[in-house]
Amino acid sequence: MKKIIILTAVLAALVGAALYQQKARKSRLSTGSRKGVEMREMLVPDLDVNSIQKIRIKDAQSEVNVALNGTAWTVAERGGYEASFDHISRALLALKEQKISRKQFVGKEAWAKVGVQPPGEPTGYGIGTLVELLDSKGNIKKSLVLGGNVTSSGNPNASPFGGNSERLVRMVSPDDGETIWTINNTFADLESKPEAWLDKAFFDVQKVKSVEITAATPADSWKASRPDAETTDFTLEGAKPGEKIDAGKVSLATLLSSPTFNDVLAKDKAADALKGAVKAKIVTFEGFTYSVQAAKQGGKDGTGDKYYLSVSVSADLPKARPAVKDEKEEDKKKNDAAFAEEKKKLEDKLAAEKKLEGWVYDVSEYTVSNLLKKRSEILAEPDKNAPPAAPEGAGATAPGLPDVSKMLQGLKSTPAAPGLTQPSSPLPETPKPEIKPAPAPGSNPVTGEKPASPAKPEGETKK
Repeated sequence: MKKIIILTAVLAALVGAALYQQKARKSRLSTGSRKGVEMREMLVPDLDVNSIQKIRIKDAQSEVNVALNGTAWTVAERGGYEASFDHISRALLALKEQKISRKQFVGKEAWAKVGVQPPGEPTGYGIGTLVELLDSKGNIKKSLVLGGNVTSSGNPNASPFGGNSERLVRMVSPDDGETIWTINNTFADLESKPEAWLDKAFFDVQKVKSVEITAATPADSWKASRPDAETTDFTLEGAKPGEKIDAGKVSLATLLSSPTFNDVLAKDKAADALKGAVKAKIVTFEGFTYSVQAAKQGGKDGTGDKYYLSVSVSADLPKARPAVKDEKEEDKKKNDAAFAEEKKKLEDKLAAEKKLEGWVYDVSEYTVSNLLKKRSEILAEPDKNAPPAAPEGAGATAPGLPDVSKMLQGLKSTPAAPGLTQPSSPLPETPKPEIKPAPAPGSNPVTGEKPASPAKPEGETKK
């Protein structure tokens, strides 16, 4: 009996301890207030965005460092490729203007459950996205950890679809301590992927005049052109009888018009990415010449094929507007202004596209598919109703017989023998002999006259 009482007491103590721990854990995760951490309006108060010159973002998978170098922001993980200023401005302003919806206290031992554990923790569970904002000297001005997304239902890490999407944030600051803030924003721009921060401005080919493809195999190379920008069909250079380009198989008028890229490779990886590349030369009616290399490489580890592209550009732009005869002064000023505006536009385009030289871009198959097509792959199907083309050499004389036409041409153009002068006027033609018709039977063979009929005896009557 005494043993039963002891066991009952021990069991009650265990249950009580479990209930106490559960209550304490719930209190730490509750939305109630905590002494020393007052509710405030802004998530990152007093953020001076102009003082930020470096952004470091890191999670369990990747890291990106974006820094201001001179007058341009660059991505360190992509060899210093230019970053998107719009992306950076949008991210910093979002942090500066973000308001707090509510707060809750979450003990450090429970950070992983709400996804605000900092990267580098040995557990590797519940790792959030660490965002650090630094000044020009590398000092951290603001630091925060973005946790899981929640919906209006309050479920952490829930899908944002079907409810108002919110996110949990822990400010890495002694003043904030273990307070977790809930904000009505997912901060989608604050990614740790380097490619997400790249300036995606790319070259843009307009008004294509000619396209020349040089493939590894000469038979696969081809060139096509058109006389003006209004003509939609391109003519294949060196086309054989019956050969023409099928516009449904290759689109040349819009070739590399508004292309995009997914990522950029460091310059030291260019050689491997462009092995066996097809070379293309594209000339436009605006005076631009694009030298492009495009290659298809087999994907590794079952990731699928990859497509790479590099470009260099030059332009022959008019320096002055051609003079117009009898142009009125008013029209001249207007036309000069329009010419200067267009010239400036093309010069800015050239300067922007020159920055793309030397880099290798990871692009989609659609972007380079037309460049990778062989000559045989762009031809239209033969017209079955067209008459068969004459065989090569048709019209020549049979073997062993002289070509009379060539002999006559040779006679006409035979030069005079040495020592003789070519007559200045043609020799008189020899008169053709007059051919008289054959004499009628019984006629005189010389005069052709017929003999007179014998006289009829007098008194003979006609029967």
